[in-house]
Amino acid sequence: MSVYRRKSGRWAVRVDVDRDASGRRRRRALGTFATRKEAERAEREALFTKDRGVDLSPRYVTVAELLSRYLRDRANRCGAKTLQEYERIAARYVLPRLGAMLLAKVRPAHIAEWQAAIGKKGGRDESAISPKTVYHARALLYGALRWAVKMQLLAANPCAAVDPPTIRRSEAKALRSDEIARLFEAAAPTRWGPFVALAFALGARRGELLALRWPNIDLERRTVVIEASLSQTKSGVSRKGTKTDRVRTVPLSPLALDAIRRQRALQAQDKLVAGPAYVDQGFVFADALGSHISPMAATNAYARLARKAGISSTRLHDTRHTAATTLLVSGVDARTTAGILGHASPIVTMSTYAHLLDEAQREGVERLGAAIERCTQRDGRQS
Repeated sequence: MSVYRRKSGRWAVRVDVDRDASGRRRRRALGTFATRKEAERAEREALFTKDRGVDLSPRYVTVAELLSRYLRDRANRCGAKTLQEYERIAARYVLPRLGAMLLAKVRPAHIAEWQAAIGKKGGRDESAISPKTVYHARALLYGALRWAVKMQLLAANPCAAVDPPTIRRSEAKALRSDEIARLFEAAAPTRWGPFVALAFALGARRGELLALRWPNIDLERRTVVIEASLSQTKSGVSRKGTKTDRVRTVPLSPLALDAIRRQRALQAQDKLVAGPAYVDQGFVFADALGSHISPMAATNAYARLARKAGISSTRLHDTRHTAATTLLVSGVDARTTAGILGHASPIVTMSTYAHLLDEAQREGVERLGAAIERCTQRDGRQS
């Protein structure tokens, strides 16, 4: 570090930051000060922050540098697919407008202007984007700025002073009974028939179904253990824990048991046809040579079947919504439903399917009223 006086009479401070890949020393200027005393104080503060591992000059950190550091930190705390989505949001919505801005100069007004700008022209060809997309972009920036406060790069989070955009929670889509029947009819002749049936029978997530291995299934106890998930990113398919990192055991219905038996028979046929080329990796749902099936392949296959069946939705995730809807409408309580679906808590279930719970409450009250009326009418006749 060094403190020196410029020709202008102001005092400047330069500090050693670190070394580059070739071992050469890198230095950074902390700015200029009116007096030597102020410059020396800045030098002492830089030494103090360097000892704590904090950036020597927070006021020279840009939003782009902050996001880079934040995402490196998040890499150890979230899945590869989530990290990839963070990187996409940062590249598309945050960096083009705020990336070059010095972190120390970001104010709530800048955040508000940025939110409004990407809402109107944040899409491709400067088209408008939905409030939900703006919400996700803001959430990433909010998290990065909150991390900056923890790292003492900022005194306060400017994002906290700006209200997020209002978004309407979309109601979960559930298929009608006739649509389920048409879908099963379309899937039955294909190798995806057992997969579609088990998706409805368990209400499991796509990756959880594809990660199932035969040891997870106990036909005697009629249970399945859901303990992992397959995730797909640009770099390929990987195995990870469930979304909540919890292992759950779910009972198997007759529909599920039938699907599993059909899948076992299908695999036996695949092994016979492929011969030595078949490499059994233990997956319940595998391709014709025993390898795992990618999540995107399952999504695309389901969409093709849904279009063939002529149903109202082609989203594979709607099999999960249909299972949840059927459970709740049938009178299964939110806690039990959450356990089957693998929600973190019944609160998640209740918030996602609040419209169904309202209908169930209305139906329950009507049943209660009818029961009381029957009691009073019977008592009236007896008297």
